[in-house]
Amino acid sequence: MALAEYETTHPLNIELDGVNYAGAYRVMAGSVIVYFENEIKSAQYGTNRPEIIARWVLTDLCRKTDPRRRKAARR
Repeated sequence: MALAEYETTHPLNIELDGVNYAGAYRVMAGSVIVYFENEIKSAQYGTNRPEIIARWVLTDLCRKTDPRRRKAARR
């Protein structure tokens, strides 16, 4: 039996300011759902590849969840 597309979680890694982050995403009904630590965020992917949108969303989540990075950016 084949898994439905929304049941498949894809690993996703990004590098942000020299730090590697790992998350995951799944595709469901025109949206990507990104998981990072205890955060979940979704976005529509439209005509873009879902992986590209998932990378953007993961980047946003990584920036949001690292308070040291926000403090350093304000200085």
